[in-house]
Parts: sequence; C-alpha cells; structure tokens
Amino acid sequence: MVSSRESLVSLRARLRSLAPGLKEGHARVVNLVIADPQFVLNATAAEIAERSGVSAATAVRAARSAGFSGLPALKQALAAALGSGSPVTTPKALAEVRTAKDLTDVILASHAESLRAAQDTISPSTLAAAAQQLRSAGRVLLAASGTSLPVATDAAYRLTMGGLTVQHSADNYSSVVLAGLLQPKDVLIAVSHSGVTRQTLDVVDVAQAAGASVIGVTSFSGSPLARTADLPLIAIGSTGTEQLVESSSRIAHLAVVDLLCSAVALGLNA
Repeated sequence: MVSSRESLVSLRARLRSLAPGLKEGHARVVNLVIADPQFVLNATAAEIAERSGVSAATAVRAARSAGFSGLPALKQALAAALGSGSPVTTPKALAEVRTAKDLTDVILASHAESLRAAQDTISPSTLAAAAQQLRSAGRVLLAASGTSLPVATDAAYRLTMGGLTVQHSADNYSSVVLAGLLQPKDVLIAVSHSGVTRQTLDVVDVAQAAGASVIGVTSFSGSPLARTADLPLIAIGSTGTEQLVESSSRIAHLAVVDLLCSAVALGLNA
C-alpha cells in the first residue's frame, strides 16, 4: 500500500511504477494524479472521471488498484505530499531546451528526481535479502537487453571485483544457455527498465526452471519481471520528461547496483 507520508516526487514515482499492471481506465486516472495532483485533490469523483474519460465508479476503483482504500485515502496522501513542501512542477521537455544551461538543468533534474524516488521504491528488506543470496551463491548470472545492458555489465564487473563468480553475455541465446546450467544455489540478476523485455524474461524462465533464485531490477512494480522475480528491486526513472525516462531509469538502476555491491561487501543480512 502507498504511504500517505511520501513526498510528491516519491508518490508520483510509485504510482507510475504501477502502470504496466493497471487496466486502461485505471491507468488514465492514475496518470491524471501524476500529471495534476492539485486538481485531483480538490475535484469530486465525477470531475476526476470526466477529465480521465472514465466513469465515476472506475475513478474510485482506480484509487484502490493504486494501493489506497479508496478515493478519500488517495486524497489524504496527496494532501500530505503537497503540504510537505514538494514543488508541483512539470519539468521541461527536451524539445523546449534552447541553451546548454537548459539542457544541463533538464537532464540533471531528471536524474536527481530518479534517485530521490528510488529511496522510497527500493525495499531495504528486499535489498538485504538479495545481498544475502548473492554472498551465498555458487554462481551469479547477469541478464539484460538493449538499454539495460550497460547496467548488467557494470554489475557483472563490480560483483566479480567483489569476489563472486559471475557470468554475463550480451548475447541472449548464450544467456539462455547459461541460465539452463544454473544450480539451485545460483542467482540470476535480470535487469529490464520496462520489465516486459521478452529476451530477458526467457532467461528468467529458464533460470527458475533450473531452480536458481532471481533478483529483478526494473522500473515497474506491476511488470512481469517484478511479479516473477523472487526478489524485485524497483527503481523508476523520472516521471516528468518522457524522453528521459529510460536514461533516468538507467541512473536509478546503476544506483541499485551500487547498493547491492555495497550490501554484499558490508555483509548486510535480511
């Protein structure tokens, strides 16, 4: 359940992370909450429904699907977030950038928002449990595709330097073969921004069939990867500038790698 004490940045990020698992009508309402929280706070269920293009009943059900007991609880969380001093701003889009100063402000603000939001979306207990599994693993396999590959490569290097036996291949077929060779004491770390990348999910399926544990690093708590992984670590990118979502998520996922490697080195327990 979403906490009513979250900052606006964290609340927006958490709601956005639910997107892949929501019905279309519920997603419209949740997207309105993210885009215009002040309006939702002051609007009736009928007004929220009209602006979202859904029925009033769907607006109420959307609040529940987002983890609240109902629309009043959602509004309570919004009131707390808006009253916490969090600015209600819409970051500039890259199309609005005119100078190098604008570009610096937009990109760094997007990345900074991702790291602030990650503080609330990453579960400390899940992080500690993941570190514990990695320390006792016989082998660790990294799997990722596309823009998530650099995160997996970084994790493979860092964990190898930390003394773990690590395997990683940028080739998906090779990753599937390696996953099939895993043992029950081994661990797969699967990285996917969307959590729906078929190549990565294929590796997850094979690894779990072999009895290995799966640590999932993804942006969306409602994604197939988050639902399938034994230990999902959720860190979403910026919620404001769509063109920067994947790059900001990469920054957040690299932070997850830092956390995992440090937790392993420090011997943190679940």
